[in-house]
Amino acid sequence: MFRKQYKVKTSTTIKGSDRRKLRSMVENSFPNLSPDDINTMIPNKSEMNQVRAMTHSGSVLVIYYTGSHPLFFQVGELCYPTVYTLWKYPKLLPTVTTVPAVLEKICNGADLMAPGIIINEFTLSEMRNLKVNEMCAVRILGNLSPIAVGVALMSQEQLCEDGIKGKAVTIMHNYKDFLWLSGDKTDLPIIQELNEMCERLHDVNLSDEIPPSLLMDNKFDVANGNNSESLSVNETGSVKENYSSDDTNIHKADSIVINAEVKVDVANYTMDDILYQSFMSAIKVHGRKINLPILTSTFYSSYVLKACPSELNLDIKKTTYKKLSVFLKKMQKDGIVQIKELTKGVESIVSVNTDCDIIKTFFVDPLFKSHLQAQKAEKSAEPESTTNIQENYKFPVVTELFVISAQVKPIFEFSGMRKGDSVPGSAVRDVLKHYVKENSLQNEKSPREVILDPVLCDCVSKKESKTIMTWEELYEAIVSKMPHAYQIAFDGKEPVIKKGKLEPIQITVDTRTGNKKVTLIQNLETYGINPEKLAQHVQVAVAASTSLALTQNGKGTVVLIQGNQVKYLQKLFLEMFKVPRKYLRGLENLPAKKK
Repeated sequence: MFRKQYKVKTSTTIKGSDRRKLRSMVENSFPNLSPDDINTMIPNKSEMNQVRAMTHSGSVLVIYYTGSHPLFFQVGELCYPTVYTLWKYPKLLPTVTTVPAVLEKICNGADLMAPGIIINEFTLSEMRNLKVNEMCAVRILGNLSPIAVGVALMSQEQLCEDGIKGKAVTIMHNYKDFLWLSGDKTDLPIIQELNEMCERLHDVNLSDEIPPSLLMDNKFDVANGNNSESLSVNETGSVKENYSSDDTNIHKADSIVINAEVKVDVANYTMDDILYQSFMSAIKVHGRKINLPILTSTFYSSYVLKACPSELNLDIKKTTYKKLSVFLKKMQKDGIVQIKELTKGVESIVSVNTDCDIIKTFFVDPLFKSHLQAQKAEKSAEPESTTNIQENYKFPVVTELFVISAQVKPIFEFSGMRKGDSVPGSAVRDVLKHYVKENSLQNEKSPREVILDPVLCDCVSKKESKTIMTWEELYEAIVSKMPHAYQIAFDGKEPVIKKGKLEPIQITVDTRTGNKKVTLIQNLETYGINPEKLAQHVQVAVAASTSLALTQNGKGTVVLIQGNQVKYLQKLFLEMFKVPRKYLRGLENLPAKKK
């Protein structure tokens, strides 16, 4: 986070209320601190500064200083100690231990990889049963002073597994980064380990130089922040060498570490863990691609359940939340999603905040990551059966219009328009604003209201007795007296204006003789979709018979498909044809899940 220079927005002396807020946040974040420790750390009368800053990646944070030392930095709701604070309180956080050779790599911006963590009885006790996404400190063997603070990407149980690979800790701040440079640049202090620890590790020669090729699978790219350092340490604390499979210098079979799949112990995952990991993985991977708004039930079945590995078998009823709505309210409180009841009794996700700190600092569990990668590989291996439905199809630009009628003509003539002209809703609002402003009809006491003059009264309704309306009421009343029209513009063609209300693509499920289901699709031609080609494609894709028929008015074509095929059509229209949801009706007719 502080690998590059950050930009200071404001720097102010901390107020009493902010000081109390900081104390409360520190007490909640670090319950193992005594009141005396907190009083020493955040004294009541000494000068403290609060710096609001922005990192090179755009993250906004607050840094708290006492004297010349940065004490804590706050990202969102999370409060992290700096290395200066950890040197005074080395047992403040769960700690993972690595070898001295990794120090240089971390100072250069690398994260800590699982093979580089030392696992033995002493270091396990320092981890304090470390959990995924828990804050932790990093130190090197032989020195209890932490060199970095970060977020765990693997739990203690996972780190103890044999042959574990991948990132173990994402580094938020470290010794010699720009946050450290903003302090008095104190060198890393030496706090000797317990004698018993040193005796247990007497067989480790800390002065041995470890070849750089054993530290990294790939070189760290400072510009892009890519790294994959790896250093394997066995349970006795001795280093195991990691060679790539194409290393021509390998000459000792017993020194090779073979990349193997992580053994999964299902018992390590609680149902709450599975739900949270599935939800967060879905948001992390698909967050920006989800078509919003989306029904919460559709999101759960289409994204959350699919993000869960089959061996874990997610069941919402077995979690402590019991219901999806309860869990989503918790996620809404955390600022990840926003839930609204767009129709009575039916909740939808209307926004996903992929830029929130919880999402940015969340790292997908290795098991879930491998599952999602397998899904992606499987999907990419499938033939692209949708590419040849309609070559170079692009969804048209659609603009809904209103036709100026005789009843509303007077106010539009005031703006130079004539009866029969087609105008968009935004133009209707502009005309109303212009007319009201020119005739001084806005209520001075209540700017949200408009005083109706005789012309507006006639336009709204000749029987209407109201003399005052809100802007929105006036707009709705005016457009209700105007016939519908729409303009549709296909790529490379002149826009066409058509009278009448724009009908969406209608997908219905009907029951025929023998209780057989059929799916009907109408209004495809309006949007330039060829019914015949679509029917041919669906017939092959879902292995169901299809047929074409004229609509009742004889002006359009109905595509009839055997069975309930709404699930496939949803994917087809949203992902291939890129039809916005507001131009689709009937997606709620998804087939019921089989028990």
